[in-house]
Amino acid sequence: MSKYYPDISHYHPVRNWDTVKRSCPFLIMKATQGISYIDKTLYTNIKECEKRGIPYWLYAFLNRGKEVDQTRFLVEVCRERIEKHFVGYVLDVESGNAEADIEKSLDFLKRQRHKMMLYTMYSEYEMYKQVIYRRPRNCAWWEARYGLNNGKYNPRYDVHKGADLQQFTSNGFCPGISGRVDLNRITDQGKSERWFRDSGKRN
Repeated sequence: MSKYYPDISHYHPVRNWDTVKRSCPFLIMKATQGISYIDKTLYTNIKECEKRGIPYWLYAFLNRGKEVDQTRFLVEVCRERIEKHFVGYVLDVESGNAEADIEKSLDFLKRQRHKMMLYTMYSEYEMYKQVIYRRPRNCAWWEARYGLNNGKYNPRYDVHKGADLQQFTSNGFCPGISGRVDLNRITDQGKSERWFRDSGKRN
């Protein structure tokens, strides 16, 4: 059976959770945006992942400005609902956010003692290069590079050296999920599938 590594939000409703369980070693799911928006599928998605034992990550799409407050909002919304199959928090950085504010946000997440991911765009590598390489040890780097964006990975459009996960299309298909979906691949440049699946809580 093929493995799928999707990231989803309310734009990608899950129609069959049992199929997703069989197809997806882990899920990345939108939780918040800004300091007030909560994705309308968040609570259902967490409940279904916990019910079926699907490892999951939760991300905040960071608007520009007040990034630490937005990161704090992510944690406040999620921490009362996450359980044993939660892996870690993700910061989605694609709004021209200041590098210093992203670094402060990662420092805040580091204190939560879970694994983390930092999502950046291929075209903005130079903007975030320093924070990428200074990121905490327990933080994966997730880079978006689509190329043809035809639903398939093309090695001609690879990520920068050191990226752990590549978002390679927004026009993918994943069993059990409706419509077109973002798909990712583990680059084998660092973190393994097991790392992305295993709980990131540290005592």
